[in-house]
This record gives sequence, C-alpha cells and structure tokens, in this order.
Amino acid sequence: MDNKDGVVYGNEAYRLTATRLEQAGTVAELVSPGELRITRDGQTRSVCFPTQAPACYPDLQSDLPLLTAMYHMALRELDENMTPEGTLLAGANWDSVWTRDIAYAAGLGAALANPETCRKSLESRVQGDIIIQDTGTGGGWPISTDRVSWAIGAHAVYRRTGEREWLDYCVDVLMATLEDDERVMPAEQPLRRGETSFIDWREQSYPEWMSMAEIGASYAFGTNVVHCICRRILAEMLREQAAAATAARRTAEARQRNELADRYSAEATTLAEAINEAFWLRSTQHYGMYRSADGMLDDRTDALATSLAVLCGIAGEHADTAMAKVPVSPFGTPVFSPYRANHPAYHNRAVWPFVEGYVLAAHTALQNADRAAHSMGALLRAAMAFGTNKENFDAVSGEPNTLLNSDRQLWSVSSMLGLFYHTLFGIQFDRRNLVISPCVPRGFAGSHRLTGLRIRNMELSIHVHGWGTEVCSMRVFINGEPSCPVIPLDTEGKVQIELELNPAEAEESAPPPTAGVDLTIPVWDNPTPQELRWHPVPGAASYIVYADGRAIATPLDCRFKLPKHSGYLRCYRVQAENKGVCSCLSAPYEVAAPGARRFLQPLRVGEEAEYRVERNQAWLDTEPYTARLDYEGVTLASGTYRLRVLYCNATASCRDGNTCALRELFVNGERVAMIPLPHNTEDCNWESYTYSAPVTLHADAGRTIFSLRYTPRCVNSHGYINQCMVRHIELIRLN
Repeated sequence: MDNKDGVVYGNEAYRLTATRLEQAGTVAELVSPGELRITRDGQTRSVCFPTQAPACYPDLQSDLPLLTAMYHMALRELDENMTPEGTLLAGANWDSVWTRDIAYAAGLGAALANPETCRKSLESRVQGDIIIQDTGTGGGWPISTDRVSWAIGAHAVYRRTGEREWLDYCVDVLMATLEDDERVMPAEQPLRRGETSFIDWREQSYPEWMSMAEIGASYAFGTNVVHCICRRILAEMLREQAAAATAARRTAEARQRNELADRYSAEATTLAEAINEAFWLRSTQHYGMYRSADGMLDDRTDALATSLAVLCGIAGEHADTAMAKVPVSPFGTPVFSPYRANHPAYHNRAVWPFVEGYVLAAHTALQNADRAAHSMGALLRAAMAFGTNKENFDAVSGEPNTLLNSDRQLWSVSSMLGLFYHTLFGIQFDRRNLVISPCVPRGFAGSHRLTGLRIRNMELSIHVHGWGTEVCSMRVFINGEPSCPVIPLDTEGKVQIELELNPAEAEESAPPPTAGVDLTIPVWDNPTPQELRWHPVPGAASYIVYADGRAIATPLDCRFKLPKHSGYLRCYRVQAENKGVCSCLSAPYEVAAPGARRFLQPLRVGEEAEYRVERNQAWLDTEPYTARLDYEGVTLASGTYRLRVLYCNATASCRDGNTCALRELFVNGERVAMIPLPHNTEDCNWESYTYSAPVTLHADAGRTIFSLRYTPRCVNSHGYINQCMVRHIELIRLN
C-alpha cells in the first residue's frame, strides 16, 4: 500500500489516514494537534490531550499527526492511571494493581516511559518474597499459576534502569516464588500445570463440562511459555550477579550464582523442548491452546502465547510459520480462534489491545512489516474510534460491547506506547547493548523523532526517516562525537541516532487465516458401555470418536458401537467436525471393567478422631482437630490406581477469590501427592459436590489406609481460609 492518497492503513472494515478514521457509523478526526473529534451514530464529542509530553517523559513528533496525537493521548492516560502512592491502576474501572497487568504492561512499554511507577507497582504485588497470584478460576493459585509473568515486567524495569538493588530484589523474589510453586507442581515432568494465562473466565475458553479442578490439572501453552520466560530471565539476572561478584573478586559467590543460573537455564531449555513437543501441531503448523490432564490437545490458537513464544525464542524455527497461522479479523487479532459458538464477547470473540501489542512485537521481531501494519492499524483505529485505549472490543463488529470493559486500560495504554518505542523506533535490548531495529510499514512512511528517552545513564534522541525494515544508513553521536552503531548499555550522556530506512519491497506472503467460529460441543445422549450416543451438533458433517486420546472412528451419525476391550478403564470422547472446523471435545465417558471402581467412605476426622463423620461427609479445616481425615481401610491388589476425591469448596465463586483449598494425600502414612480442591460452585452453596483432579498412584498388595491432611505445605494464597467438605474417594484400578 502506498501513501499517495494519505491512507496510513485500510481494509474492508475501516480506513485510517494521517488525520482521520472512517468506518461504518464512526468518523474520528484530528481537528487540531490536541483535539480529536469523534462522531459515532450521529453523536459528536471531543477528546483533548497535550501536544507535547510532560518533561518527565520522552516526546514524539511525527510527519503523521495521527501518531503524534495517539502517543500523547497514551502518555496522558498513563498519568491518569497513577495513584497517589506512585503505583499504576489496571484501568479506569479498577482500583488496584494486578500482577499480570503490570507485568505485561511494563514489558510492552510502560517501563521505558515510567520505570519508577512500574517498579513500585511490581513491588506491591509481592508478599513475603512471594509474587501474589491474581484471582482466577477456582480461587487462584495453584489453579491459576501465571504469577511468574511478573518476571517480564521486572526484567523490563531492570533493562531500563540497570539498578543493582532492583536486580538483587528480583532474583530473591523469583527464586522464592518458583520454590513455592514446587510445593504443588513438583517437576516429575517439565510442563507446568494451570489455566491459560490472562484468559481467566473459564466459561469463555474451556468446555462447560470441564471442572475447576480439571482446569488446574491441565497444561496451558501460554502459562508454560511464561514459566519458561521466567526461568530464562532469572538465569540472566543470576549471571549479572555473578559478573558483579567476579569483578569484586568474590569468587565463591560468583561460582554459586553461575551454578544457579545454569540450573534455571537448563530448566528453561527442558521446558521449551516440552512445550514444542506438547503443543506444536505438525499437520497444521501452529501451536494448540492447552492439553487436558489426560493429554488431549485443544487445537485453538492463542495469540498472546504464540507471540511470547516467538519473542523469547521458544518457537525457534517455527516462529514465522506460527505467526503466519494466527487468525485475524479486520479489526485486529482475536485472543483465540476459532471463537466459542454461542458465547458472548469478552476473552471470546474479542481483540485485546495488549495482546495485539505482543502480536505486533512478534511481527516486529520477525521484521514482517505487512503484518505489523495490520496490528498497528488495529491499535490506532480503536484509540481513534473510542477516544481512549479500551480494555477490549468485539472482534466482529469492532465495538466495545463486550461483557466487561474499561477506559485507559493500563496494558492497552502500554501497548500503544510499545507501538512507538519498539516498532516505529525499533528499541530492543540484548544483554550488553542497546539495539535499534525499526519496522515501519509503507503507509507509515515519514519522518519520526523521539527525544528525551532515558535508558540507564543515556538520554536518547532517535530520528527515523523513510519506511521498511532495512537500515541503509545509521549515524550515532555520543555527546556530540561520532560513534560506531553499537551502543553499550553502560554508555553515559546524550546519544543521538539518525536512521534512514531502505524501502525494500517485502516478499509476497500468504494472507493470514481469518478467525472463525467453532462448532458446539457434542453432548452425550444416554451412552452405554456397549454403544456411544450423542445429540446432533448443528453444522457438523461428521464426528471423531476418541478412545484414551486416540482417534478410532469418524462416524457420520450420532452413535458408535463400542468394541470389546480387556482393560480396566477406557475413556471415550467425541468431537464434531466440518471441513476442518471442529468443536471442543465432549465430556469424557468412562467405561470401567466390573469391579475396577471402588468408593471409600470417610471414617474419622482429627488425629484422635475428635469428630464423627455425618452423612458420609466431613468438614476439613486448618485447626488440629479438623486437619486430618482418614478413610475406611481397603485391601488392594498390587497395581496402578486412579484416585479422585468428591468434595465441595464454596468459600467463594468459581471465578473469584484466593481460597483454593490444598490437602496432602497420604497412603499408609506416606506422603503421596498434593491435591488442590478449588472453588467448584457459587459462594456458600455447600451442597454442590464435584471430583478433584485425578491422581495416579501405585499400591502394593495388602491393607491400605488413605488420609487427607492439612500440613504446613498446604498453605494457599489466602494464608488463613483453607476449607472444604469432602465425601468419598473414588478408586479405579488401571492395570
């Protein structure tokens, strides 16, 4: 696209020029450098903002008034999110700091603009050296485990300031948090459990049948990516400490820091390999969204997770292909695709500007200007149309009519800043140097100048002229003297950078896939151990039947006669399909061999049997007399068993709170596993019972006693309320 007609970016949904947005029902125009006039559905209003940045911020001036205006509007909204205590609120509708919000926002651009407020905000999300997990499905941690995203923001602050005290603090916090995770996520295998990062309204992205416990036992692509990033950042910070210790001739300390760095780096490498093995779909060349505890892969794309995997190097040789396979809508990149059928827009069927910001960063890293233009257009269109950096908007209509929304959402503001800092001016870091690598799409050609940007002891002025991704000339002046184009991070003084881009034509690439809608999930229709039956799915052409995770049949109708099998337990699922568009998997239907399943009733509560068990249910709490529950003894044959606990946790709703209960499972007095018992119903509904996630264990032949106990290892995020009601244990022999 050239810029002869003044079009910066346009598609079938909207047209964006240097001063004006036009789309159905909306016109937004810059009537002066500091005023945006928006007419939507016949109603006109004005949004005003400064024409220059406050002295504490870097300033931007561009040939394209649109860019200058949206940059200054973003800085104003960043200031409006600041509290008297110097922290950053999550947005206009939110009165607190959230862990993932400030972490992702700092990584996008807020740390470059205002590192001190980002630092204070990140510090406010640490309690006793442990990062606070945001509320999420089932009572937060350990069902939600993406609190380690804190490392992304912490690293962005350190890159900007280089402060040794902050580095030491971050190392202590990250190590303590990872050790805390090990209590409930022991690394018998490298993948980490927990729901999808940030997509924490479970009904938006997970099947209706999937319980909070099953979500907590699943493995999400995005959450595993942030766990890998955290370990890589920690290893890098430890090596920084080792270098400082070496310089100070503290040899033993340097050796210890390097050994720890090697440990976390090795963990990150192993995890990255496991991520690619578990989530990369060779047949379709994209990453899936999550794996259930029994290994079934949900093959939807996750835009944030894919972008982060590219940015941190996990994607490796898959990077270009993975980003090319992320579906888009005319208004931007949806959070995931395909959308859930018959579900409203929020995480589902929505564009979140902060996710778009990371998509843009990934396209920038891959130097794909055409795809970067789509993300830049999406961010600028939304800010122009709404007069603010909204939290999210509908991916189909482009309107902010989602279930929940906010003006000046912090990570949306930061995404806009990142558009300028990281894409237009190409500010990147390696371990020792500042790297300038712009990505300017053709429509954004012009003269763009950023001044007053402080990075450590430098004050930068960057002038980018032209368009493209190839630098044809770069002149660097340090304190007025010409210098080489490599800019060490320990440079001091004024640094002026003049860049001329080479307008080389990009290679033709296939257009990205268009985001669509999935099929509804098949629902069982009284299946039997002899025949599976399910209700028809509208739009389905055929169905796929799975047995223990393996596709075994593709019937055209809604029934399938089951073959005989000799095992103790077999799990069946069904999926609707039509020309490559699939539904989520159905709820599992299990067929157990006669006598393979047993139910063990609760026997006594407390070390000394202080409480009787009434109506086959027991109350478990943290006091000594309610901290232990023994089940009736059972004689078992030697073999492998699957164990689940029927329980109720109604201390808060399924979506909120931080009171996920934790109990340790003991077998004949020996510790075997940690069992999370998350919120499974609405607040105070203590009559609703569901099963915990399954635990697989080996039992020797003989009399066996199972116990659930509250131990010091069972402390949850709340720290005090850790309660649940429990009934029987379901025990199924597997071999």
